[in-house]
Amino acid sequence: MWCCILVAAAVFGHGLAGNIASATLYPQDTHQNKSTLSGAPPCDALVAVGLRDSVLFPSDNGYEPQIESWFALNSRLRPWCLVLPRNTADVSLVVTTLVKAGSGAGDWHIALRSGGHNIDGNNIANGVTIDLSFMNSSDYNPSTNTASIEPGGRWEHTYASLQDHGVTVAGGRDGDVGVGGFLLGGGISFFSGRLGFGCDSVTNFEVVLANGSVVNANERVNSDLWRALKGGSGNFGIVTRYDLESIPTRDLARDLRFLPSNYSDLVVDTVVDFANHDESLGDDALVSFFTYNYKSHGKTISPDLAIGTIHVNTAGNWSSKTSYNRLEQLPAILNQTTTQNMAEAAAASKVDGGTWAARSTRTFKNDPVILRYSNKLHEEYVEAMKEIIGADNFSTVMFLQPIPSSLGRIGQQRGGNMLGLQNVKDNAVMWTGGVTVYSDEAALSVAKEGLDRMSAQIKSFSESNSGGIDFIYANYADDSQDPLGSYGADNVQHMREVAAKYDPTGVFQTRIPGGFKISRVV
Repeated sequence: MWCCILVAAAVFGHGLAGNIASATLYPQDTHQNKSTLSGAPPCDALVAVGLRDSVLFPSDNGYEPQIESWFALNSRLRPWCLVLPRNTADVSLVVTTLVKAGSGAGDWHIALRSGGHNIDGNNIANGVTIDLSFMNSSDYNPSTNTASIEPGGRWEHTYASLQDHGVTVAGGRDGDVGVGGFLLGGGISFFSGRLGFGCDSVTNFEVVLANGSVVNANERVNSDLWRALKGGSGNFGIVTRYDLESIPTRDLARDLRFLPSNYSDLVVDTVVDFANHDESLGDDALVSFFTYNYKSHGKTISPDLAIGTIHVNTAGNWSSKTSYNRLEQLPAILNQTTTQNMAEAAAASKVDGGTWAARSTRTFKNDPVILRYSNKLHEEYVEAMKEIIGADNFSTVMFLQPIPSSLGRIGQQRGGNMLGLQNVKDNAVMWTGGVTVYSDEAALSVAKEGLDRMSAQIKSFSESNSGGIDFIYANYADDSQDPLGSYGADNVQHMREVAAKYDPTGVFQTRIPGGFKISRVV
């Protein structure tokens, strides 16, 4: 659900690693039969070009377990078939085959999945889903200090592989998040205070274009595509390899605590101070979340309102002096202080899936008045949902993440990206609201309506208090939002030009419609 937000799964000192079947990350060739004719033209076309062993039909034993590897229940759609390419050549063949198969007179499309952790756009009911789960390897080149990572990798396993080489990268905080979606959407990292977004560390993309050709995009070759892919989402091609600048592996100093809800004002003040930190404190990262009925690995940490805080120092410095120190003096519901490398932290920090889920996000100036108003709305939302869908039928999180103005400067210094934060001159806070529902899709629709209303109220209130910022982060956005349009007119124009140049027939705008499309930006 959170695509890269770390939450408190580490409370019990373990992650989901032992509970994920190998088919989730390394799907098996489990076919109930070897039939070569399904009756679905695009699926039969894939079989005809020799890809039967990479195709899963609904009647194959491996199909349903693979569907269950998507994070949220509302993402577990059932396409006519799944195709799981193993390498770049396979991806090229899959793309050209599906495009040539046409769309017929009906309405079928193509979806693209890397990790399946986001809620929207990475699966489809009427059509074919290209599932990159087989493409999950990573390697390191010491001569160039480059980590080469395939899109279907999950950060937990990617970090563990790179750990063997003594390096890590600015990647996701939740170990179950997929590499591809995280980096194409930007990617907030524990290292963002020093290195910017994850996409800012990408030195090269290997990309399969709509015509099946394979190109590299970097600062020297196809540099316009390189910059567009840094936050521009799935508008230009399928990235089959990400080359990232590496950094030496290190142990993180990490403090996780849950506090009673009556300390909300102190937590808000801490978030405000963190957002105002200068770059000298770039090793320190903070994620705070206000929550109701918080669960981790099936265990309820707080059955009512509570506040979670996660402070990380990426240099492993326990003596770092920040505003977080005031929270360490408060009586906690639960506290865990650990030293972990990125692989260990990611493995222990995965969010529970298997529920109905919705989210929305906003960004506003770093103003405690707006933050306190957001908390008030969250409390009112919880009380309303208790009455409408039942107190035990849902849980919520309201994340507050500091977005200092330095992030825009760092992105510009590292070649530029599409996020447009260089135009935001004020320190900011990103609000992300989320709800998970346990019963059914009908209850989810009610919960989502309330969440959308809360998001709109926060936008209106921040604007009326001169605190509005037109930045919607794609990795946390709801389908109804327009993150690409919020990245600024120059970046919108750049994405349009790059999409027209590298995908002149509009395959990624019309045939692969999931996610946020530049053609839909007004």
